[in-house]
Amino acid sequence: MDLTPAAVETRRKQQLRSRVFWFLAGAAVNYLLIATPFKWLKTHTAMPTWAISACSFGVSSSFFFVWNYFINFRTDSRKRDALARYLAAVVCMWLLSSATLTGLKQIDAHLAFNIGRFPLDLDIIATQFFLSWLKFFLYHKWVFPLAGEGNEPPAD
Repeated sequence: MDLTPAAVETRRKQQLRSRVFWFLAGAAVNYLLIATPFKWLKTHTAMPTWAISACSFGVSSSFFFVWNYFINFRTDSRKRDALARYLAAVVCMWLLSSATLTGLKQIDAHLAFNIGRFPLDLDIIATQFFLSWLKFFLYHKWVFPLAGEGNEPPAD
């Protein structure tokens, strides 16, 4: 196997591109996991907006916790070592996302955008956009770091 510096650099770039692709694909799934419960709860309940936001992001956070931790665990550190960091990141992002979405819903700028007959909730998209840099940093640099980045916990 070729382990030249150029080959190592090429592999790192491919890993980064792959992670960015899956991050964007996850953003699309995340949107659906937030928007669907939000719309349903808004239509069928009398819950306040902050509670609907918290529940909607709770659905998304729960799904991605199970997916990322139990199915798609991608780091050289052990699951047990990453669990505390992961739970802290999930709770932090859930709180920030719920608060941001609630604030944007309170402003209610009446902006609308449709893709065909499918209306997009721009407040949810804006929430994801505003917090995406923090989410990317937390998950890809702190919770699930790539091997060789120097920020993994020491091995036993």
